[in-house]
Amino acid sequence: MKLVIEEADLYKIYQALGNPHRRKIISLLGERPEGMAFSELKRELNISVGSLYYNIDQLRDLVYQREDKRYALTEKGVVAYKMLKKDVERVRSEGSASGFSGLTDTLREIFFPRWFFAFLESRRRLTPAIAVVVLLVGAIACSFNGVVLHVTWIAYSSDKALCASSFLWSWLAISAISFFIASPWRSIAFREGLKRLPQYLAEAGLAMFPLAIFVVLEPILRGSTIARVVAQLVLWLLALVFLSSSLSHVTRCRGEAAFLVVVLVMFVMTIVIPQLVVVSP
Repeated sequence: MKLVIEEADLYKIYQALGNPHRRKIISLLGERPEGMAFSELKRELNISVGSLYYNIDQLRDLVYQREDKRYALTEKGVVAYKMLKKDVERVRSEGSASGFSGLTDTLREIFFPRWFFAFLESRRRLTPAIAVVVLLVGAIACSFNGVVLHVTWIAYSSDKALCASSFLWSWLAISAISFFIASPWRSIAFREGLKRLPQYLAEAGLAMFPLAIFVVLEPILRGSTIARVVAQLVLWLLALVFLSSSLSHVTRCRGEAAFLVVVLVMFVMTIVIPQLVVVSP
């Protein structure tokens, strides 16, 4: 049955969107279809318990509490979220006429596609499954092609176990270290961080897709130094962008901050790992 929005409903929606706290609540719940706990909303809004309860009560037609005690949007709430999103996009498009704000927003959407991971978050069973496939393809390709992945560069070895584990180790080390750096930065409690970690590991596994592609194509690229260097730069950059986006999505930190964290971790690992791993020819 098609949802009918009455004039009174529109009035309530516009009234809700006029309050910054309620606007933020609708925006947060719209971005997270799985819902949010009261403690998560309180942390994101940084307001008192009483104030949050009051604002949620004022949104009773747009927000409801599910049986699992998490808050989510009603059908009318989804309409309010779409209206809010459309207004934000309109303001951005109008702002693009002055300076490079429109170009900046476009580049941010391209290079930090949090929307992609938000989409995957609504399909929780799909993300881990795809991540497992990506990791298996990368590990098998490393083993078959004799490639040892050292985060930002590669080596060659006849040790198939070392080759396969290098892909998995790179994924696990980059994602876990980045997550535990970004989580305290965003004041995420330890228990809450542990709850989010599996989600990030799955998204980070999916973000390893460009590196898996490179490892698969590596034997073909060996014949051309230029093609190999270009492919390596492009695919490594894509992996960096995807890892940053997944980190930004899960920890709710800015894309630029997540990018710096991942770059720092990858840089340090590039220096440290070769000192720890001895590659046999």
